[in-house]
Amino acid sequence: MVKFYLVPILTIAGVRGPMYFAWEENPTGIVCSWSMMDYGFALSALLVAKDIAQEDHDELVLNADVFTFPDNLDGPVDQAIQDFFEGINLPTDWLTPATTWLELLRQVAGMFQFNQRYGGIAAAETGELHSIFDNADLSTRLRQLTEDEQRWFLATVESFGFDPGVVDDNAMLRLLVRQAGDFWAGQPFYLGGMEF
Repeated sequence: MVKFYLVPILTIAGVRGPMYFAWEENPTGIVCSWSMMDYGFALSALLVAKDIAQEDHDELVLNADVFTFPDNLDGPVDQAIQDFFEGINLPTDWLTPATTWLELLRQVAGMFQFNQRYGGIAAAETGELHSIFDNADLSTRLRQLTEDEQRWFLATVESFGFDPGVVDDNAMLRLLVRQAGDFWAGQPFYLGGMEF
């Protein structure tokens, strides 16, 4: 069975990996073939499990910090996801009754990719792990970030080929991160050999 999840990240001995799943530093987790995409250096990941056993899936979804995407990604998104997504700094105010799970999954992946690049730009300068959400949340305005964070954000925008000069520094991160997810519009994502 193939499933997409949002799961929390563990850091053990300086290595990051998905909570609840088996990996080198967490050998007691669920054993299956998985691949993950970090939300930059935030504490969440998008994970695809390609051969997870039904009993492991059933036990996994009992955890309040795990979200599972439905098998049918073509159906409309359930608006009840708002609390979970907003709780891990994924904006949902853009969702409409016509938004499909596939559109949401692709948007999430785009937001994750943006925050990964942001974290890489920050780390290249400081040598430290940094997420845009270390000192902020979705209601934070760009101009409220530190000068370094604002510069890293704009450098990330520019790295995707967009003009950072048009970014409104009074805009909340909920809008800016959502717009960043649009950078991949029309392009497929690949995670663990799965295209979406």
